[in-house]
Amino acid sequence: MFYTPEDLSKFAKTNFQFIKTKHEDNLFIITLNRPEKRNAFTPTMVHEIAFALEYAQHQQDVWCILINAEGPVFCAGMDLTIFQNPDLDQQNKTLPKPQKEINLGDAFKNISKPSIAKVEGSVLAGGFLIIGGCTFVVATEEAEFGLPEVKRGIFPMQVMSSLLKITTPRKVLEMCILAKNYSAAEAKKIGLVTHLSNKQSINEACDTLVHTILNHSPFAIQKGIEAFHMLSNIPENEQFAFLLSELKQIRNSQDALEGINAFKEKRKPVWKNK
Repeated sequence: MFYTPEDLSKFAKTNFQFIKTKHEDNLFIITLNRPEKRNAFTPTMVHEIAFALEYAQHQQDVWCILINAEGPVFCAGMDLTIFQNPDLDQQNKTLPKPQKEINLGDAFKNISKPSIAKVEGSVLAGGFLIIGGCTFVVATEEAEFGLPEVKRGIFPMQVMSSLLKITTPRKVLEMCILAKNYSAAEAKKIGLVTHLSNKQSINEACDTLVHTILNHSPFAIQKGIEAFHMLSNIPENEQFAFLLSELKQIRNSQDALEGINAFKEKRKPVWKNK
């Protein structure tokens, strides 16, 4: 994690410059808010996103995270001008200083709550770190996805790590080397997009997905995602024993007891996230 509990307690006093946040019941919404620069992120914007994600992760009443964007472009990746000249970065003095260097890949990897990217515009370059880090990606049919870095003399290094968890190594290299744009339909075929929609129905599609998630046990989901993340660090011959021990913990939870009782009583469960 990048921030201490004391840092996170200052969330309400933080004035974000490049994102907006909203907490609605059990849903936490992060909106990329630099449309005049195609939501290209600066070092400060990366810190704001990471701070908001970590805050949501530690809130007991946040069960799902939604990320959307202002303007016609979801995210154009790094603002190369500012990353090459950090003195141009607009600092946010209300933002706590992280304990270590932040990168978006790790910021999303630290989240064990389901997250949804609502994509209504193009996703380019480092913007893949956001959609690659989300559990679900709901995109309009008009959205395009591309990695143009090699056209600028650089390579999407960090993006490779995110993509390798989604598609094949050969496809990852193709996307990085050819620098072509992929349609939303093509992105869905390779697993980058999970749900296709259109401009008229994307709000409804996201609302339905959020509603489905929030109807299920948040405790079980979070524990399941945590176990999923840990599997890659556990030898294959030890994975089933590890997962069995994790399942035993979930079985003893308040949510498991409530879920079983609600099933027997033919009623909707009231989750405690415990």
